[in-house]
Amino acid sequence: MSMLGTWVSMGVYSDGSYGIKPGMIYSFPVNCEKGEWSIVQGLKIDEFEREKMDALERELIEEKIVAYSSLH
Repeated sequence: MSMLGTWVSMGVYSDGSYGIKPGMIYSFPVNCEKGEWSIVQGLKIDEFEREKMDALERELIEEKIVAYSSLH
């Protein structure tokens, strides 16, 4: 399916797409086909969207640190 086709937002492991730290679980635009998913590439991100995405990434990192600290 091309990037112009139908896609959904889904929390998946980051591969570094869109500047999101690899290995994080993050909501990306994905294509799903035959039981496989792939992150849609090439979508334009404006400055406002970039700021929101970076803020969410920082929040997720902070939440992970808090969650891990409660395990000790």
